[in-house]
Amino acid sequence: MEFLQGFKEIMGGSAYFALASAKDNKPNVRLMSHFYDEGTGIVYVPTTKESPKTAEFTSNDKVAFTTIPDATGRVVRVTDAIVKKSEHSVYDLKDGFTKNNPGFEYILQEAGKVFEVYEFHFNEAIVNLGGQKMEKVTL
Repeated sequence: MEFLQGFKEIMGGSAYFALASAKDNKPNVRLMSHFYDEGTGIVYVPTTKESPKTAEFTSNDKVAFTTIPDATGRVVRVTDAIVKKSEHSVYDLKDGFTKNNPGFEYILQEAGKVFEVYEFHFNEAIVNLGGQKMEKVTL
């Protein structure tokens, strides 16, 4: 239970993660704003329409990500997520995107129409609660 609770705290408090995707066997990593919906277990990411990552998602729907370590070094890693385009808009998920990243509200006001949303679906995560305290959790 400790690691599952840690997962929820880390994902609920994180505004950014490093996302790994690939196209034509060429990996690509970038920092992404995200929102974890604890009710559905889905991670949502906003991205500009027709960005290079959307082509990567189309050609290979498998992605991995890791949260940015917090002050205590806690992180969540997901190595086997499936990405798909969401039916939600950035406006539908505005509260989630701006909860841990208040600056995203300004971006939405200025350029919200150029965004689309993608969903990450996964069943397992590796939770590191600092130091050697690490465990895989099933969600």
